[in-house]
Amino acid sequence: MTEGHLFVVNGRLEALSADAVVIPTDAAFHVERWWRDAAGLEPATTWSQVEPTGWGHGAALPARTSRRSAKHQPEVWFLDTIATTPDGVGDAARRAVAAIVEHSADRLRTAAETAGRDLPLVALPIVGTGYGGHRLRRGQVISALLTTLHDAARDLGVDVALVASNRADYSALQHRRRALARHTGLPEGTTTRAQVLGKHAADGDLALFFGAGVSIAAGLPSWSHLLTDLVAKLDLDSDVRERISELGPLEQAELIQVALADRSARAKADTQKALGSRVAKIITAASARPSLAHTLLASMRVREATTTNYDQLYEQAVTATAGRPSDDQRVVIDRLPWDRTSTDRPWLLKMHGDVEHPDSIVLSRSSFVHYDTRWKPVGSLVQSLMMTKHLLVVGASMTDDNLLRFAYEVAGLRASIEKRDPDAPEIGTVVHLADDAAFSRLWKGRFDVVVPTLDVADRTGTPAPEPAESDEERREREAAERRRAARALTVFLDVVAMHAERDAPHLLDDRYADERGDEAAALVATLRVSARTARLLGTDDAWTQLADALDQFGAGSSPS
Repeated sequence: MTEGHLFVVNGRLEALSADAVVIPTDAAFHVERWWRDAAGLEPATTWSQVEPTGWGHGAALPARTSRRSAKHQPEVWFLDTIATTPDGVGDAARRAVAAIVEHSADRLRTAAETAGRDLPLVALPIVGTGYGGHRLRRGQVISALLTTLHDAARDLGVDVALVASNRADYSALQHRRRALARHTGLPEGTTTRAQVLGKHAADGDLALFFGAGVSIAAGLPSWSHLLTDLVAKLDLDSDVRERISELGPLEQAELIQVALADRSARAKADTQKALGSRVAKIITAASARPSLAHTLLASMRVREATTTNYDQLYEQAVTATAGRPSDDQRVVIDRLPWDRTSTDRPWLLKMHGDVEHPDSIVLSRSSFVHYDTRWKPVGSLVQSLMMTKHLLVVGASMTDDNLLRFAYEVAGLRASIEKRDPDAPEIGTVVHLADDAAFSRLWKGRFDVVVPTLDVADRTGTPAPEPAESDEERREREAAERRRAARALTVFLDVVAMHAERDAPHLLDDRYADERGDEAAALVATLRVSARTARLLGTDDAWTQLADALDQFGAGSSPS
């Protein structure tokens, strides 16, 4: 059996694509209103309508009304999280995961495979720290959850995502994980490379570039499937329909655009909008939640990111993360080139357009040929990231014509004006899903290529193809290989995110006082008083800056 992995993300349950979610409650089934979106309830549905049959003390049961009928909706479970000790909270969380596996293993594995996941993903919040009674023992609860859920994932063969909705909890989790120094599931060399990327992110030296591979796991179509959907919705001549698959992706999109032009009396400029509108309609209809990869990337809090994707799942994942360390305010992200950037907000450059702006979608050969005419400033911004940051490329095949041109131009410029180590990457790191020596050699000196794999102990292995393998068997084997590679990618991103979190808003927060020794407790008390005193002085901006700096470590938090 493949061992599962415990992921830690900053976000919200409703903003994560999972196969099952756990909603905390008590023996009397008092469920707070803020869990309605996570449970996928319709506006008129009450909690009593989904209360599991036989609910009572210590229960871990599925919702009475199944939510699997809705596309991309997870199976909803409820858990009585009331326990007398933090260790009891951890035991309750493990009990929930075990009950889910025992009750729904086959159904969840089918759902996981459909979503491109190698193992089912169970998501749950930081239980027991709200009305569960351990608000001021958060450190012990977090330690208990890390231990029991790590063991549950390993022993039960499912992946578990522990979702922290506020910055302090997320910070405490990641600092605690690093202190535990558990085996990541990745080979040592790959773990080291993840640590280096995490440091780049912590230092503000990392920028992201991600492609369709990140959104496919959320249920959105790949580029080839998108083209297939577009063709299926067009009444093309039979000979054209038969031959279109022989064309390259850009030519397929161009032919679709020509077909739209042939049936319309509108000007050619409107034809691109017509194609973009059809693309936007297909993507919007998927109504997916952000994938685990989206959520892990968002948890890194990288300020600059670029994508070739049209969807808005990364934006949703970023918006679901907590903002300032002192509160749970959601993050606002700017979407370029439509929004103006701000120094205190992250931004995402939509290099090939956005579903809210159908006429901006770049898909056909002609739109690529004329890219510079219309989008030259966008290309310049991508190249500025390549020149000034370490670019982490995830979920992109590195075959996009524009990205290739940008990368080669930057690498060529730097090679012509600098004396550098020929083995040092010029631009950044590409996380590639296949161990391809030719691909690595192709990008040597431009990108460092990482191919995440899981240690043998953590996977069942890929069976060798049989000599008489049928086409169906080959497709199933290749699909299983893709799922394993995609899971290794998410484990890699989880390790990067763990090392990217260097802020410590929990450090001076009294809600985490339960695990401090006497010396640390005395220092925290002194610093909290100093923060209040500095705030009260108010005669000089420098004192306010000092108070603000201490608040970044939780000095201004209230235990109430």
